[in-house]
Amino acid sequence: MKRVQLEYFVRVVEEKSFTRAAEKLFISQPALSKSIRSLEKELDVTLFKRDPRELSLTSEGEWVYHYAVDILNYWQMRTSELMALLGQVRGILRFGLPPSVGSVFFSKIMYEYGLKYPQVDLQIFEGTSKKVEAMVMGDQIDLGVVIEPYDNPHMRLKTVYRSEVVLVVSQKHRLAKRDVVDFAEIKDEPMLIVSKDYMFHDQILAHCKQAGFLPNITFTTSQWDLLLEMAAEDQGVTLMGRPVAEKLYSDRIKCVSIRNPEFPWTLGLISKKCKPLSGPAKSFWDFCGEI
Repeated sequence: MKRVQLEYFVRVVEEKSFTRAAEKLFISQPALSKSIRSLEKELDVTLFKRDPRELSLTSEGEWVYHYAVDILNYWQMRTSELMALLGQVRGILRFGLPPSVGSVFFSKIMYEYGLKYPQVDLQIFEGTSKKVEAMVMGDQIDLGVVIEPYDNPHMRLKTVYRSEVVLVVSQKHRLAKRDVVDFAEIKDEPMLIVSKDYMFHDQILAHCKQAGFLPNITFTTSQWDLLLEMAAEDQGVTLMGRPVAEKLYSDRIKCVSIRNPEFPWTLGLISKKCKPLSGPAKSFWDFCGEI
């Protein structure tokens, strides 16, 4: 059983298609099918159910899949450790990044990291902070970004960026002339917020509760630019990290600081505690530095 066979098998399972897997692996589909048949023959099992409508695993296929993932992760980790000992950082770094923060902080970090470590294949996986957390826990990615405050006893956490959450209003809103407002002043405002898929959604509710009220939520979405567009059109107010709001809509909105309670906007880098950092993951972790 060869490592490349396991890699091919895992890719087919994850893509749920021989065709898509062959395209991602840059090999022909017949060559991929031949590799899978060879693996089945060597193990004397059938890995996939023969259903033309859906590609799914047999029970033996499930066992082989989990085995293959463990073996490939271990091989990657140990290879990265060896390269690090030899003074080289190379390999694959799978990095989870929420779409709202990529342009604010990590675009520059990723560019500079790529210049310093050209032999690292940096693969970006986009998703909400909740999805990123689940992918790190499931060993699908090595590192991820979350919005703090964050507490998970199974994770390492490193704060890498700090700013503030602001109230975003249109230029003609009654609070647009203010530089600071108390949380209680917005209790009756029509509130536009991100969906429950985001950790930030829960943080907004927690801060409103701390201020003594339930927000008047009139609209939720996973699209940050839509929230800003609606706020700019005076269809409601929204809460957002200052860097995101100012970068996307600085000329059409007013960002107002919030107090009582204050609302920090902090980005943290996470990794799984029980899993040693590979060479690429450790180099990126250290590269982000301490704030």
